[in-house]
Amino acid sequence: MSSNSINEQLKQFENLKRKLESPELQQIVEKNLDKLREQNRMIHSEILKQSIDRMELLIIDEDLIAAAGYKLYIEHLISLAQHL
Repeated sequence: MSSNSINEQLKQFENLKRKLESPELQQIVEKNLDKLREQNRMIHSEILKQSIDRMELLIIDEDLIAAAGYKLYIEHLISLAQHL
């Protein structure tokens, strides 16, 4: 490898480094990060809402099962009382 080639690569690296460290690019990166954070919050919020909805459905189902069990129990008590 010639020293000319190494110098060219070093110059390219320095130019790229300068571009990456530019305030304009940093602003773009920050703006995109803010957008990603907002999307992430929205996704997590939606996941939480869906989880809560499912939990509410499970609670309703559990209440219905409990209510059906109480109904059967009361009907059984009524039939026992009728046989006395």
